[in-house]
Amino acid sequence: MRLDLLVFSAHPDDAEIGMGATLALHARLGYAVGVVDLTWGELSSTGSNEARRREVDSASRALGLAARECLGIPDGAIEPSRENVDRAVECLRRYRPGVVLAPHGQDRHPDHRRCAELVEEAVFSSGLARFDPGSGDGSVAPRTTPLPHRPRRVLYYLVNSDARPSLVVDVSSEYERKREALRCYESQFVRRKGDPATPLNDPAYLKNVEARDRYFGSLIGAQYGEGFVARFTLRHVDLTLL
Repeated sequence: MRLDLLVFSAHPDDAEIGMGATLALHARLGYAVGVVDLTWGELSSTGSNEARRREVDSASRALGLAARECLGIPDGAIEPSRENVDRAVECLRRYRPGVVLAPHGQDRHPDHRRCAELVEEAVFSSGLARFDPGSGDGSVAPRTTPLPHRPRRVLYYLVNSDARPSLVVDVSSEYERKREALRCYESQFVRRKGDPATPLNDPAYLKNVEARDRYFGSLIGAQYGEGFVARFTLRHVDLTLL
């Protein structure tokens, strides 16, 4: 399956927090959209692994994703090691996305920062004709994966980062689908009796996410917006269309 947008996230729910409505919008417009979670988030203070898997399935359906998978990297062990890069390169060459998205590299969560580093390394390596995932030492080996592929663009979405976005997508029409997807992660966002207190299950957390998205929307004259950081100069040829 070839994807138009491929989003990498460190943990299940990162993509939904940062750009859930953008995923839903592009799916509704007919684009093939997918998410690759690096881990199952097994170090989370609340929720079982089985619950997280059910929540991921429900959230993916709510957003209309064409594909979702987990690379199975141990939570807390995200790093741009050769093994981890190989896994991500295999996904890039198999899905061949036009645009790749990763968490912003200045996020407060170290796993989000490392996810960005891993994705950057994988995007570069995926385009190298002589890079063969699985050879393990960087040497040339018989090709075992699809042909090299380098996405056109890499963008960074904001989970816990307060960076000013380079661009904002008007997601007002799909914002309820983002809420629906986030509600699927009940084990993370609802504090049950006996659960330890976490930043995510604080009742203010999702309200703050929505307040941020309202603010981003206000920057472009929309009710809700989701922000992205670009490390490239945006090209535009007709200023009258701005």
